[in-house]
Order: sequence, then structure tokens, then C-alpha cells
Amino acid sequence: MSDWIDDILEDELCSMWQIGFIEQLMQTSAITREYDNINFDNLTYNEAEKIIQNLRENDWPRDPKDQYQEMFKRGVFE
Repeated sequence: MSDWIDDILEDELCSMWQIGFIEQLMQTSAITREYDNINFDNLTYNEAEKIIQNLRENDWPRDPKDQYQEMFKRGVFE
């Protein structure tokens, strides 16, 4: 079952903030190579959301304090 908003956004092109957010996450994400040849002209809103979610799940912060907190959350020190 899909929401009415999903039906509206299904064919809509991705927004500028999504493009900027994807480009920002590609600098720190571990899976950047999967999206090297992305075509932003044909990218839909929902496809961009899936890419953002995937990049965020594999994002690795640059700050050592944030890296430590991320490692602690993942149970590295147990």
C-alpha cells in the first residue's frame, strides 16, 4: 500500500538539495564507487532518496571523535 505522496513523487525529478546532499555524502561514504557515474538529469525523487539512505548507512565521519562514537555504536569495543 502506498501513500498518496508516493504516487505524486514517483515520476518527479530529484531536487537540487538532494543532488547537493548526495554529492556531500559521496565524499565520506564507503560505497562512493557505486554511484560514480550517476546521471542527475534522469534521477527521480524516490531513486535519489534510496541513494541518500544507502550513502548515509555507509557514511564514515571525518572527525576522530565522531568516528569513535560510530565505532562504539557498532560494538567494536565490546
